[in-house]
Amino acid sequence: MPWDYPVFHKPQPQNAAPTRGTVASGPRVALPAERAYAEIAGDDLRPLLILRECDTCNGTDDALLSKGNDNQRTFLMSRWFHCVKLPTHITEVDHPFHALFEDKHPPHLFVSDYDGSNAIPLKGDQSRTELWEAMDSVLERSYKKSPQKAIRELNKIISQYDRWDADEKRLLEQIDSEIERNGPKSSKLKKLNKSLTKVRLKKEAVAQQEKDVSELLLTVKPKPKE
Repeated sequence: MPWDYPVFHKPQPQNAAPTRGTVASGPRVALPAERAYAEIAGDDLRPLLILRECDTCNGTDDALLSKGNDNQRTFLMSRWFHCVKLPTHITEVDHPFHALFEDKHPPHLFVSDYDGSNAIPLKGDQSRTELWEAMDSVLERSYKKSPQKAIRELNKIISQYDRWDADEKRLLEQIDSEIERNGPKSSKLKKLNKSLTKVRLKKEAVAQQEKDVSELLLTVKPKPKE
């Protein structure tokens, strides 16, 4: 998963006089919710998928991904989210991002708009169906093009990758074998290398197709900076 691990850096006063030695930075204080979301989102206007680590799942993605093999759809949809992972001590009242998980019984993760609105909380032991429905709900609202249609196209593209990867591997093995048997000047190498070039061009075309299909166009536009 393409996780982001945001850290809040307390702004320093402008035109502050230079000091020597170690200076206390002041007590840690929780940010208001609006400011916390703004800090986490930054310039990224994609919807948020925010996971709170706990003592049990720390260092893993167990609260989001299935331990089986049914994660491809989750991975595909995650490309349209700003995926954020926050530490176990996020529940401490003075953590800068505490406002995201300040409930008495905070969720393990949630999806929301980039500014934290329309949040859908999830417990961490949710079914694949519950997770995908929550993610779909946010994506449909956040993008102009249909994520469902894009996922269907991406699944087709993945099967093409499998095909061309297999062909590339086969040709590389044949080239190595031919060089080993008959040397680098073998007359068969030219044909094999030509076939390899064609396969790699096919892979490049598929990669461009994947890029085009993945561009769903956000419905929100950046706000002018103050």
